[in-house]
Amino acid sequence: MKERLQAALEKNRAKYVQMLQELVRRDTRVIGHGIEGGNELQGQEYLAEQIVALGGVAEFKEVREDLIQEGIKRFGEGNPGHNYTNRPNLLGTFRGTGGGRSLVFNGHVDTMPYGERNLWSFDPFSGNEVDGVIQGLGATDMKGGLVAALAAIDLVRSAGFKLKGDVFYQSVVDEEGGGNGTLALVMDGFKADAAVVCEFTDLNVQIGHVGWVFYKFSLLGRAIHSGRKWEGESAIEYAIKLIARLYELEHKWLMQYKHPLMPPPTLNVGQIYGGEAGSTVPANCEFKVCIHYCPGVTKGDIERDVLGVVRSLEAAEPWLRENPIQVECYQEGQPYEIPAAHPLVQLAAALLPEGKQVVGSPIGNDGRLLHNIAGIPAIVWGPGKAEQAHSIDEFIAVEDYLQAVYLYANLLISWCGIEE
Repeated sequence: MKERLQAALEKNRAKYVQMLQELVRRDTRVIGHGIEGGNELQGQEYLAEQIVALGGVAEFKEVREDLIQEGIKRFGEGNPGHNYTNRPNLLGTFRGTGGGRSLVFNGHVDTMPYGERNLWSFDPFSGNEVDGVIQGLGATDMKGGLVAALAAIDLVRSAGFKLKGDVFYQSVVDEEGGGNGTLALVMDGFKADAAVVCEFTDLNVQIGHVGWVFYKFSLLGRAIHSGRKWEGESAIEYAIKLIARLYELEHKWLMQYKHPLMPPPTLNVGQIYGGEAGSTVPANCEFKVCIHYCPGVTKGDIERDVLGVVRSLEAAEPWLRENPIQVECYQEGQPYEIPAAHPLVQLAAALLPEGKQVVGSPIGNDGRLLHNIAGIPAIVWGPGKAEQAHSIDEFIAVEDYLQAVYLYANLLISWCGIEE
């Protein structure tokens, strides 16, 4: 079996490389983190053509706001109010002969903007193969994995195998905006027996990732000329005290929560702003925090601890007792984890190249939506190195990409089964 796949891969090498090059050459950037829209359509149209050419059925599926709102209400997942004009999801269906398990490949077609063009040494939409790599925006994050899955479906067929189970192919929009594309599909009732999210993992198999929650803290002070500082109340000084206590809480978490594959909860103060002038005691201060937390810890655990810190500071400061700190949760995503003993994990682990392993991720992705909401056992597995994502002069190694094609094809045969 493996020899037949390897022979077919060598025969189709140029074809599969060209497939990735063509997708990289299509501008699929999000606009304003997806809130203002995105350019994914031309990428989706190209992939739909490839699905049909490979014998599948391609469907464009609108991302509807009612599905996002339902996800927020029922699961705490989703980001409201994004513009989805000309930004459909794409679902490909490849029917098996019957009697096998189904598998869905999931990946996002959208990319972040390329930033300052003059910092790139080549065209961000180059797609050229140079010195063993394919150059261009999104080559690693994550058009490499997205196209590798489609090429793997073709590779199985090219090698002369017929799968028993159905294979589905999800090319989603707006992942960079928080995952609304995949959320819309699962809230619309999509089901399969297993899922592979084709994000870049350097071909390690990820079996879970951390969750996250964003908070905004707003503090009120009393303004006065700084020459009479003692008569005012500095919102910034109170914010500094709160931040110090929050970092003490992070240290407590490091000692309290352990996970074999993922780090303990971490807290990052990412934005802070307040005050009017250096000569004025600041009457306001706001800062924003991102907290990541591992499976086994809940958002409720995090919120209880954070609010406990806020209340303790208020109890210690008369001004804050009269003017409480405002705390707003404005974005969240759940952690997820599939057991290492699950058959999907075991099959993928048996295929791992030398030096690769089963790992967890400190960064979230759409695996949580398929696993937690749709109830589809999911792993995250794909080509490309993390340092290439969202980077200047992004590229992916051709051999890593082609190895992903080969590994996906092997997994399809093992999971879906083949006609003897």
